[in-house]
Amino acid sequence: MLDILEYVINKVSLSSKDFLDIRYAYAMGESFTVRNGRFDSVSNQTTGGIAIRALIDNAWGFTTIVKTDKESIFQAAEKAMRMARTGSKYTKQERSISDSWVFEGKGATTIEIDPRAVDKEVKFEKVVKTEKAAREYSDSIAESSSTYQESHGNEIIINNKGTKVENETHVIRLMKNVIGREGTKMQSVFDSAGGAGGWELIEKWDPEEEGLKAAVMAEKLLIAKEPPSGKMNVVMDPSLTGVFIHEAFGHACEADAIIAKTSVLEGRIGERVGIEEIYVYDDPTVIGLRGSFAYDSEGTKARKRVLVESGILKEYFHTLETATALGMEPNGSGRAMNFNVTPQARMGNTYVGGGDMKIEEIAEITKDGVYLKDSYGGYVMPAKGQFYFSCQMGYFIENGEITDMMGNVGMSGMTLEVLQNTFAIGKPWEPAFEGTCGKGGQWVPVTGGGPNLAVSNLVVGGTE
Repeated sequence: MLDILEYVINKVSLSSKDFLDIRYAYAMGESFTVRNGRFDSVSNQTTGGIAIRALIDNAWGFTTIVKTDKESIFQAAEKAMRMARTGSKYTKQERSISDSWVFEGKGATTIEIDPRAVDKEVKFEKVVKTEKAAREYSDSIAESSSTYQESHGNEIIINNKGTKVENETHVIRLMKNVIGREGTKMQSVFDSAGGAGGWELIEKWDPEEEGLKAAVMAEKLLIAKEPPSGKMNVVMDPSLTGVFIHEAFGHACEADAIIAKTSVLEGRIGERVGIEEIYVYDDPTVIGLRGSFAYDSEGTKARKRVLVESGILKEYFHTLETATALGMEPNGSGRAMNFNVTPQARMGNTYVGGGDMKIEEIAEITKDGVYLKDSYGGYVMPAKGQFYFSCQMGYFIENGEITDMMGNVGMSGMTLEVLQNTFAIGKPWEPAFEGTCGKGGQWVPVTGGGPNLAVSNLVVGGTE
């Protein structure tokens, strides 16, 4: 396929200031869910095609096709270029891509056991037994489900500046979700395993043990104390730290939001955004995590991104275009869900760097507050720097000791206040939030994490 794409790039007529890239993207995957004893959904999907972008005289043209022969791709390239030239008559915004960044190479996710070679009955058994063990535990289990997902992708990217890249990714995941109910009170428990890799990442998942563990926790949460309400000291576990740094801070670091002036971090490179001990990274090169990859969908080589160093904001997430516009370096953040969409500035594996304190030491200096665990979703407003997250459970911290369990609880606050009001950082950082990130109608696998993080004056949204 690379030779076909090279043929087209060499055949089209472009000026030195123009930009054209061609991306072949092929993906296949399967997923199935068992809910309350029945298969809720079963899917096996394959998508593939060619995406072509042209940037000419400050305007983009974009088109996709499923045919992969030379002539069809060449005609599609011509179409993208015509669209760009037409659009250039109506745009005044300057847009360009620097000639400075050219990448060549191949990358692939390391897999020990290819999931495509594993019998479907083995996969079904993991899911069915996990859900059944949870559902049959007790009458207090109102709903139980388990889901299996795997996806395999291949991208070949070439552009007229000289980039030639091939990248292969494999992502696998097994999830469980249990809801306990007692009267009008309901409590939720969710957990998953997997990452970028093969069947070996979930092979040791014991379905009966995992299903039972979730059901037992759901029942415990039904009799747990009600969460408190108001401003207080909060210790976030690695999962909650991960969802916070991804959702509240990471999205605010995406350069397209910076350019659109919809981020609280606009124009703050080089400024202090947190205490001196705060470090924030995003590293898609970590082997095995959901947000790991070797090259992004523009062919830029992935690298570790240092977002915050000693409390100082250092960089944003960049595509080729945003890097050019802001006079910065691209950093492998241009990710596209499939061939039908264009790359956006996106995260990979985002986390807060670890400190040197054990949880018992953190509780001791916290004195009174709450220890919140296991994130369960939420929302953010990057322009205002405001967030709300729900947690599956927590514990009271009283007189420096971790005491009684509490049920599902919410937490809210302002993004920069969290980094500025942090007073203790645990060790080490953990990749604890495994998710699928949505943006602009696109979904990509990501990981978040960090250490236990103690913060003052956060709002806890309980009922007591």
